Amino acid sequence: MRAAIATLALVTAAAGIVAAVAQEPVKDAERAPFNIGLIARITPSILVAKLVYAREEPKPIRLQLKNPSRVPVDLPKSCLTTAPFRLERLADHTVLRPKGKMPKSGARKIAPMTQYDIDLDLGKLYGSMKNPGRYRVMWRCEQWESPAYDFVIAPTYDREKDRVAVVATDLGTMELVLMPEQAPAHVRMFVELARAGYYDGVLFYKIIPGVQADTGDPGGDGAGGWEYQMQPEIDEKIFPGKGLVGAVRRETSMTSANSFFFLLQVMPTYTGKHTFFAYVRKGLEVLDALSAVDIAGTEGLGAFRPVKLVRILKVEIKEG
Repeated sequence: MRAAIATLALVTAAAGIVAAVAQEPVKDAERAPFNIGLIARITPSILVAKLVYAREEPKPIRLQLKNPSRVPVDLPKSCLTTAPFRLERLADHTVLRPKGKMPKSGARKIAPMTQYDIDLDLGKLYGSMKNPGRYRVMWRCEQWESPAYDFVIAPTYDREKDRVAVVATDLGTMELVLMPEQAPAHVRMFVELARAGYYDGVLFYKIIPGVQADTGDPGGDGAGGWEYQMQPEIDEKIFPGKGLVGAVRRETSMTSANSFFFLLQVMPTYTGKHTFFAYVRKGLEVLDALSAVDIAGTEGLGAFRPVKLVRILKVEIKEG
């Protein structure tokens, strides 16, 4: 009984302390570290203008340094140099060294709820970026780090010769015939990304058995790549048969520049709604294997996600 009374007294005292703290006005971040609005922080991000750049064209990016807190943030001078940038050529994992310089700037104070933008041309900053392939850029300084962003320096594309794509997967190999007459922009984008190794190792992130199998997102969940969109190239004369390859489309009028799907069966309701840019000429049995993959479920978060990882191993472009 005494123990119970002592415990009750402690709980009551603790409640009184909490109430007193709650009633006391917050004056600064040190007195209320639990108030995230008063914790000085930076949210960095990099905006890459395009997914695919030609070799000689400018390669503009924008570094955004956002201060979402209610207190100013002091950004040291070291964060406004080339040092925090990291640019990697993924084909050989070479980290490139900047040859250009950033605009001169000293330490900077970023006011609450504002952002500081820096516009740069990666082509000028890094002199060795004319080599075709896939690149990854990010920014890290002090305790702040941006997500990594991928882009491609376009390899050579020949519309007349680049007619076939050999897609090797965990479940077998398919041979696709590309259709530049029906979807010229999407075919070119697919070829340039494939030649740069963009699709090597990407997952089939969604499989709807008997309907379609989606892939092409390097993040592996279908959420990535939507910052790069394309105008649809819809040919209403195309009948959506098994083996057609189309660009993933959301409920907007645009399509993804990188994600695509395979039709696993005839889908008449897809007529006139999707951009189809290729079809499977060999390897239809791979589509049957995809349709038989176990999925996590048909509802909620993670619906239609394969239980076992299935990926594209490599895409090779060759003459038709």
